[in-house]
Amino acid sequence: MSPLSIRSPVPVPNATKPYWIKGMEGPVAPAPRVASGSAPRPQLPPAADVVIIGGGIAGVSTAYHLRKSRPDLQVVLLESRQLSHGATGRNGGLLWPALNAPWARTAERYGVAETTRMMAFELQCIREVTAFIKENGLEEEVRFSPFADGGFYAFETAAEMEAELAELELMQQYGIHTDVQPLTRAQAAAALGSAPGAFAGAARQPGVARVWGARLVRALVRKALQIPTSGCGGLIISEGAHVTEISPLSDSDVAAAAATLQGGCGAQCAAGEEEMAAAAAAAGGRRGPVANNIVSMRAAGGGRSPLALEVPVCEELDPTSTPLLQVRTSAGESLLARRVLHTTNAWASALLPELATALVPVRNHVAASYAPPHAQAPLLDKDTAVFTRGGYVYWSKREDGRLVVGGFRDTVPGMEWGVYDDSELDERIRSELLSYLPARFPDAMAPATVRQAAASNGHAHASGRMAAETEWSGILGFTQDRFPYVGPVPGRRGQFLAAGFSGHGMTRTFTVGRVLADMVAGPGLGPAGAPLDPGFPAAWLPSAARFGPAVPQAVPGPEAAAGAVYLAAGAAGAGAARG
Repeated sequence: MSPLSIRSPVPVPNATKPYWIKGMEGPVAPAPRVASGSAPRPQLPPAADVVIIGGGIAGVSTAYHLRKSRPDLQVVLLESRQLSHGATGRNGGLLWPALNAPWARTAERYGVAETTRMMAFELQCIREVTAFIKENGLEEEVRFSPFADGGFYAFETAAEMEAELAELELMQQYGIHTDVQPLTRAQAAAALGSAPGAFAGAARQPGVARVWGARLVRALVRKALQIPTSGCGGLIISEGAHVTEISPLSDSDVAAAAATLQGGCGAQCAAGEEEMAAAAAAAGGRRGPVANNIVSMRAAGGGRSPLALEVPVCEELDPTSTPLLQVRTSAGESLLARRVLHTTNAWASALLPELATALVPVRNHVAASYAPPHAQAPLLDKDTAVFTRGGYVYWSKREDGRLVVGGFRDTVPGMEWGVYDDSELDERIRSELLSYLPARFPDAMAPATVRQAAASNGHAHASGRMAAETEWSGILGFTQDRFPYVGPVPGRRGQFLAAGFSGHGMTRTFTVGRVLADMVAGPGLGPAGAPLDPGFPAAWLPSAARFGPAVPQAVPGPEAAAGAVYLAAGAAGAGAARG
């Protein structure tokens, strides 16, 4: 099948089914009260304060944090497929703190101070998602645990090792990755348990952890629904709701909408406002209009002082004070929104065409082995996560001993750039992916293929290939600089964006959801206007200057963990030559 056009990426039907989703069959916790795509969806309200498009970690985390800080807001989350059926449920399941882009190139573009801020924020992201998991006792549910033997950057060649270690040395001069330990060829073989000549060397990084993204989403939904509502606030989640259009309301539309809503949610909301005002007065406080923290477009160049735009939650539908939008779905549903949040990652340009070349879908392949029988040793002795070839190849051991292996798009022409069909697998990539570990860990993997053949009722691959229980593809969203767009969409008042995580969303999306919630609604009750999280990198704000074309030569692999300088342009040529 030829690659689909990148100009209108939309989720395709009959997508491959990831291990992360198959493994969720059967409840692991009280099921969230959401509508299934195969069942009638809940009736959408005529209007909502915030409409979130996208049901991965970014969208659900935003909903959760909005419910925490502003329980008076009516929040509607619309998911085209089902929760976690996008990149959240199709990745490698890693929490790996890293810049995810070359340090020198990033510092040249944004300055050393801002690049250092990005790395500091990365560590903050790890701390926040870890704290959420531990404070809520979710470690077992979401299968969270650090890798006992750490994360490793394994170098296939001496040239790759030299380039990576030069980059590491540069970062360490600024206090970044000072805990990363370079290893010689012999030390790497001993640490990884690989064949003696498999890798030219490696570098070990502590603090890398595993997590099950789809389970994390379910936990977030459950916690969000448990938060008491205030006034007419609440959360509605509708799966199978494909948004096709977002349009500003004309003056006549606003008048008609105001008439439609009279006596409905507006009346309930007014009552809620009176109740909250009375509660604030009883507590000795004075409650003014609730405001939304809208980031000024002028701040996108590097400022961190957003302007406060005061927008009462229960105001009349006045487009001069609140940018009201109409959201339509493919099923003919329609609702009004004060704010619309795009958290669809690679699919964002379908509704924001200005991102057609700035946010490009890239297909990635992943496979999960069978879990070894309890009586047998694990497939690999070391409890590690590893990436190599600048991030184009990665694998990790999971909590039950199985292996998850992904990447290898550098082995085909075009490197899957602009491909958004996750219903298919590329046969060349499959072959490279399944044969990689047996070739480099022959002592460990050769017996495993025999064991797995028996354990899987004969469903094993040919000799020299890992026996995979599940294989799937997923769509990454890449930007030119490899950093996400987080904030208001330039030229589209009332619309916000959190997308373009460039293969590194598992680490960042939980905290980005909190930041986006603060941008949209302001922290807490009462007048907003508080500054954004001072740790948030202003360079991540969407701006025309950042909307340059994302091309394969501009970035390395999909899950690079240390700002690798694996020669991107050379990798593209090598991939074409191999094809």
